[in-house]
Amino acid sequence: MSLNTTQSRPSLEPEPPGTRQEQRMILFTAGIWLIFLVWTVLGFLNSTASLPAQILGWVALAIFPVVYLVGFLHPKPLPRANLHLNTAAYSAVLIILGLCMSQSTPTAIINVVPYVMAQWIFNHRIASAFIAVGLIFGAAGALVVLVDFGEPVNWFLPAVGAPTIVMAFIRISMEMGIHQQYRSEQLALAKQREELASTVHDVLGHSLTTITVKIQLAQRLLEADLDTAKTELADIEALARRSLSEVRSTVTDLQHPDLAEQLNQAATALAAANVDFARPERLPKLTLVQQQVFAWVVREAVTNIIRHAQASAATLIIAAEETDMVLRIDDDGVGVSEAECTKHHGLAGLQRRVTSAGGSLNIIRLDPGTRLEVIL
Repeated sequence: MSLNTTQSRPSLEPEPPGTRQEQRMILFTAGIWLIFLVWTVLGFLNSTASLPAQILGWVALAIFPVVYLVGFLHPKPLPRANLHLNTAAYSAVLIILGLCMSQSTPTAIINVVPYVMAQWIFNHRIASAFIAVGLIFGAAGALVVLVDFGEPVNWFLPAVGAPTIVMAFIRISMEMGIHQQYRSEQLALAKQREELASTVHDVLGHSLTTITVKIQLAQRLLEADLDTAKTELADIEALARRSLSEVRSTVTDLQHPDLAEQLNQAATALAAANVDFARPERLPKLTLVQQQVFAWVVREAVTNIIRHAQASAATLIIAAEETDMVLRIDDDGVGVSEAECTKHHGLAGLQRRVTSAGGSLNIIRLDPGTRLEVIL
């Protein structure tokens, strides 16, 4: 039996928002920067450009926020191209819109630079993001130097440099937060492993010592008292079986199943049992602890559905609700009562695991069937 003791490090590349809550947060945190387009609006209001140029500018200004925000909600609209090419495509569209706006007020092309930078800073690894930002900043500075905007250019550093520094600090803080959370989870898991390893040692130490003493006693009794020797051997067998069960249970606790793999195994097992299984095509962003606890829940729930529920269909949902992640598994089987739940060792162990992770587990009777709900 092999133990899965390694965990993947957190991705250094920000993931696109997978839940409505994450999408709302992206719209707020990215959208708040759109207030700085007020400088472009003021430029339009004071523009002396031709009417067609002004109309073009206002139309481009109306489209610009939509493209900018969609770049965060759907960073890969071109699935066959890598993320860099997708971001380059978004950047090109934003720059084209900026050029259209600059027909009414020339400085508009510079005002869009921070928004182009934001696409790279918050959608890519830090190294790639900072390289792209350096190139964009250099190109914008060269443009300010080479093109006569008809006014002093001392606004460039406050208008472009300051937002760039702020966004860079935010991105670095996000990265540090991700790594801090990862380290905290690893420390918690290491502590859990140490406790479980100590349990294995205690179980084996006590059991093997007792077995050794009983074997020695049985050997002495084989010639003097055969019946008593047989009794001792039967006790040894019972003790060995009980110890093996305890060790297996403890070793199972040391394992950390992968949630995606567990869902695939659940689909296979339920299909073999002629149970229709509906599951999400894509998992939301979960912490390491949430992934592992949910994996245990899926394993236990599917086992119970196959063995006891007599169900024909099961549905699994993982979704964000306020600040928590919720997993629900429904089946249309015979149902289970609360009294039966308290007698079920697997569910009792699952309850302890969920509670120790700071969550709650509820068994709800449906008509027909059962709902197992975990809030974490």
